[in-house]
Amino acid sequence: MLQLFVATAVRAESIVIKTECRVGNRLWSSCSVAVHEPGSRWQVDMGRERWSFIHNGSGTIQIQQEGKGWQKVVPRWDSAGALCWGPICTKGPLPMD
Repeated sequence: MLQLFVATAVRAESIVIKTECRVGNRLWSSCSVAVHEPGSRWQVDMGRERWSFIHNGSGTIQIQQEGKGWQKVVPRWDSAGALCWGPICTKGPLPMD
């Protein structure tokens, strides 16, 4: 029982970072990145759009735009120095480890 309580308490504490994001070729705009489990589970909120991410430690990252199915993506750095996962790119420091 105690282990369940501890796991729930840790999961409830997300780190939220205000930064800039873009989808595809859109302009950069304000967004927030909520890291629920560093390196494993996070989400990006940009306006009314939300993307959820999961990483299982094997190098496979999956992304889900709210209301749609999960898709595998490959992380990459773009020419602006932003970290991207599929169509989503974010600028600034991100606590992913």
